[in-house]
Amino acid sequence: MKQLVSLVLILVRGERRAVLRGLTLAVTVLAMGVALLGLSGWFITAAAVAGMAGNGILFNVFAPSAMVRFLALGRTAARYGERLLTHDATLRALSRLRIGLLQGLLTRPYPVLERQRANTFLNRVTADIDALDGALLRLVLPALAGGTVIVVASFALWWLVHPGIALILGAGYLLLPTLVFVLGQRIARRPARQAEAAMQASRSRLIDLIAGRDDLTVYGQLQAAADHARNAHAR
Repeated sequence: MKQLVSLVLILVRGERRAVLRGLTLAVTVLAMGVALLGLSGWFITAAAVAGMAGNGILFNVFAPSAMVRFLALGRTAARYGERLLTHDATLRALSRLRIGLLQGLLTRPYPVLERQRANTFLNRVTADIDALDGALLRLVLPALAGGTVIVVASFALWWLVHPGIALILGAGYLLLPTLVFVLGQRIARRPARQAEAAMQASRSRLIDLIAGRDDLTVYGQLQAAADHARNAHAR
């Protein structure tokens, strides 16, 4: 977890404003979704009660309908803006991180670089950095936005309904997803490492196959090397 936090901080170091704007829009999307759900439920219930009471003709359906449409369209627009800002900031941060990593590799002594395999560097630069966009876009930002909305909704329930209900719902919605995440992380750690090792082996063998195809053809080992790379990819 500490490594994840450190990587995310490095990733957003130069894109704080864009990430904060995207996080604000993500919170807005969730808040509008909650408001839309509550308003729709109230609208349906109130219309049914007014109809059963014989006052359906006096019930104002235009204001709730307009509010439902506003929340639906606003949520769509906020989601579009959030995706645009966060993806743009993430891609720019990843490009800057790749450049910094390559510059750091170029400053290392030549004997050290000579002992390293080129495909190993290529795999690290591509695979490891590409995985960081998922950490920010699919984990950190949704978790922060969801936690913020849950806390705000809990305070609203505390004020409008009852403190006990607010504590039960807030704690449940905050603790249960956290518990699922922690358990899932522990269960998936070993398979994820095995999958990453298999992917690295597959990429390395494919790069070796492409780089040495002329020599492999001369010695008649091209088909064997291709089968070897194909077997690694199948794993």
